[in-house]
Amino acid sequence: MQLVIFDIDGTLTNTYKVDEDCFKRAFALEFGIFGINPNWTEYAYTTDSGITQEIFKEKLERLPLDEELVRLKARFVSLLQEAFINNQDLFSEIPGAANVLAKLQLDPDWCVAMSNDKPLRVYATGGWRESAKLKLQKANLEIEGIPLASANDALSRKDIIKAAIIKAENVYQVEKFQKVVFVGDGVWDVKAAYRLSISFVGIGNNKLINVGATKVIKDFTNLEDFLKILQDAAIPRLSMNTILHITKRQQWEDAKILGSYRADSLESEGFIHCSKSTQILKVAKRFFDNQKELVLLFIDSEKVQAEIRYEEAEIDELFPHIYGKLNIDAVYQVVDFEAGEDGLFELPQEVINLG
Repeated sequence: MQLVIFDIDGTLTNTYKVDEDCFKRAFALEFGIFGINPNWTEYAYTTDSGITQEIFKEKLERLPLDEELVRLKARFVSLLQEAFINNQDLFSEIPGAANVLAKLQLDPDWCVAMSNDKPLRVYATGGWRESAKLKLQKANLEIEGIPLASANDALSRKDIIKAAIIKAENVYQVEKFQKVVFVGDGVWDVKAAYRLSISFVGIGNNKLINVGATKVIKDFTNLEDFLKILQDAAIPRLSMNTILHITKRQQWEDAKILGSYRADSLESEGFIHCSKSTQILKVAKRFFDNQKELVLLFIDSEKVQAEIRYEEAEIDELFPHIYGKLNIDAVYQVVDFEAGEDGLFELPQEVINLG
């Protein structure tokens, strides 16, 4: 048997913005906490429970009490209900989501057409169970009888997905699924799938390709295509964590002494230029022609403390940019990188091995 796990916000429902607004307002109204950082990627755990813990530690220098969590959840749900009354359009489905769910839940021929096994359904969300169910209900998405794992069950997204798998195994009485596919819209979703070695399908955000997703679709409007994509879904690539940077060997040696690396572009442009493995030869040819004493830094993007943004460059591709100094411990490998006698750069085997 196979298992399909759906994220909720941004994947099944267009509720990301209203969710964020109500989440921040709940902190302000219940605890007088303002100035919350809305860049969820900068938090250790991109889940409601993980973000809440971090906000309390930053603003109040302690963890939240159980009764405070109850108050916060209640206020959050109340604000979501109020938002729905004022504007129902804030709780729309991702196009085609209802049809996909109806097919997966009710069509007994779906597994026969796509595989020899029966695909099962379960939801996993970084949000709390109470708010997740409300958003699904307001978007008119039927989830009756389907297991739901949420931030009530675990702190990290990875552990929430693991909880979803365990719940599904119990509900459907399956000892072990032959294949698990996670469907999500965030970079953290790709990373969670990679860490769990499960397949992944991205929704809406083409930038997910840059961090390891092998397939991203706009929405669920083409039902048959989506069913085929589920069957063919693959585990995110190993190279999703690695970004590359070319620098002078002496600059790198100096950085090791200082404890952090700062490229010249950090002062002039505000960020450090990096590349994916498929882009490094083009960058070398264009910007490092005939230069000597070059090295290539292999950077684990998950360990980079500064913000990483994927942005368009002159050649109309998305390149990773590090907005701040690079902490040394994020660099896990350094290899010599110079052009040959013919002036051409060759891809080091270490880069080829990234896949």
